[in-house]
Amino acid sequence: MIARHPQGSASRLHDWLFDLLRILVTLAMVAIAAASVWWVREQQQAHPWTRDGQVLGNLVQVAPQVAGPVIAVHVTDNQRVAKGDVLFEIDPTPFEEAVHQAEAELAAASADGRGGAANHHDAPSDASATTEQTENTAARGAGVALAKLAAAHRRLALARVTAPVSGFVTNLTLAAGSQVEAGTPQIALVEPGTFWVDAYFKETDLAAIHPGDPAAVVLMSAPDRPLTGRVLSIAHGIARRNMGKGPGDLAQVAPTFEWIRLAQRIPVHIELIDPPADLPLRIGTTASVTVRPSATADDGAAAGHGGGEHGGG
Repeated sequence: MIARHPQGSASRLHDWLFDLLRILVTLAMVAIAAASVWWVREQQQAHPWTRDGQVLGNLVQVAPQVAGPVIAVHVTDNQRVAKGDVLFEIDPTPFEEAVHQAEAELAAASADGRGGAANHHDAPSDASATTEQTENTAARGAGVALAKLAAAHRRLALARVTAPVSGFVTNLTLAAGSQVEAGTPQIALVEPGTFWVDAYFKETDLAAIHPGDPAAVVLMSAPDRPLTGRVLSIAHGIARRNMGKGPGDLAQVAPTFEWIRLAQRIPVHIELIDPPADLPLRIGTTASVTVRPSATADDGAAAGHGGGEHGGG
């Protein structure tokens, strides 16, 4: 006769209950994780968010319209300047010489004209045609000299380079003695009141973002002072990575892993609405942006407003 062991049955029952409990806990954790992923995805679609944002603004590059050596720089780095302030001066000597030369040519042409008029008055009738031609030549010479003089004065005035807008001098490297060329930027000005934010959202978020949607902007430099914004426009393209450097170059294709497909980041242009005057905004600083999709956003008006290039916010 086989003896029964109640303690062995109880042990097996205990093990079975423990395994069942372990399975249930595991399933519960998987369910919670799946629910969390679903909730995060729904929240991301309902309120697209990115920490990949950047403050931008108008950067005005100032270039001289004449060439020459710099004799004086009248600003310092990070200084605020007003529109019309002199930024730097180019050696005016060659332009002053051009003014003197044009003045001399004008004086000579004027003298020729006066002489021709006197000769025309005293000349006999058979020589009047010749003296009239001399007067006309002198008049043309005077006109050319006047044009040269005006041009010389303009170039002399351009030797003093002034600020086209009010702003902050940034990254100043220009110094007296530098040789500058016409049309080559020498000083950059950050224009106040023109700041906006470019937020780089994943392409999978774009379906929930529309021009006119309200946005919340948090600067990394001032996390306790959130800013109000509005979606102004969404970029229509980004640069292709697998492109050659020139039209005749081969495509540069980087190796990829087929099971990893990262969403591209698309710039979304955020207009800042009445940022506080005492909050310093600086180009290149980091911002987090949350868009709150609005069913009542005026897509047509906003799209029309953002259809062109926008320089300020």
